[in-house]
Amino acid sequence: MFETQPGRPQALRRTALFLDYGADAQFCAEDGLEVSERGMCFTARWRFEIGTQLSLACVHQHPVLGPKRLQIEGVVVGCQPKSDFGERDFETTVFFPELSEETRESLREFPFQVAALF
Repeated sequence: MFETQPGRPQALRRTALFLDYGADAQFCAEDGLEVSERGMCFTARWRFEIGTQLSLACVHQHPVLGPKRLQIEGVVVGCQPKSDFGERDFETTVFFPELSEETRESLREFPFQVAALF
């Protein structure tokens, strides 16, 4: 899951990645997550096989409506080692093959700091 920390000022919130509903977690670097209506790219210590299907829940704090949650299915289309030095991280690309127009519109509204659960 990618989750911002509620109750913290926006400038202090950090995006976190949670694997398997919290079995493992890590904080995400500021540039470690990109989300669009076509897919997402994130950097994490986990390696996924190409073709792996991920069920994602994206959450963000809307300033007026409060927490906003969105369920998305995606397929891993790329997972490459990001560095050969020290701790190994992987840059993972997930493609969203079928999204309704409503889901696409919701993804367009998501701010940079977003949360997702797989």
